[in-house]
Amino acid sequence: MPGVGELFEAEVDRAAWRRTLRPWSAGGVAGVVVGVGLVVVGWPWPVLGWVVVGAVVLVVGAKVAGYVARRKRRATSLTVDRVGVRVPTGRGPVFLPWESLRSVVVDGVTLRFRVRPAITPGSPGVLGLHRRDAWPVASGPGLPVDTRLFTRELTEIVAAVRLYSGDCVRIADA
Repeated sequence: MPGVGELFEAEVDRAAWRRTLRPWSAGGVAGVVVGVGLVVVGWPWPVLGWVVVGAVVLVVGAKVAGYVARRKRRATSLTVDRVGVRVPTGRGPVFLPWESLRSVVVDGVTLRFRVRPAITPGSPGVLGLHRRDAWPVASGPGLPVDTRLFTRELTEIVAAVRLYSGDCVRIADA
């Protein structure tokens, strides 16, 4: 049984974040090659090639920019201790004491941390739910955590939630 002050931590896996960009990068290179090929061949109009190149650069650029922004915001580890769980979100971490959690739903490789109906952003011990994006998600489908982006496996995280919460948080399948 873990004691007070002990901590389970699933750190961010930097390599997993980069893996999500590989298909976009390959597609971007292929799109630029096709666009430049259309410009060189001049079929049927050279302008079409430039439109393809511009569209590919915009789409891949937006994807890379989104990746960079998400990675910086989600650089926080998922931590579990005797008091509660700190969940990384797109706008920063949210801390949820065990009493505030209704359930943790296992949805494939994603965990969804759902709060009890009576919990509000101002409830004692709850931190980070005051943001517009966090509260509706936490009280509805649950704060999502993609376990592929952390150094610990899904089963390890679920076991830690069970152990540290004293098995008071319901673990459900989607």
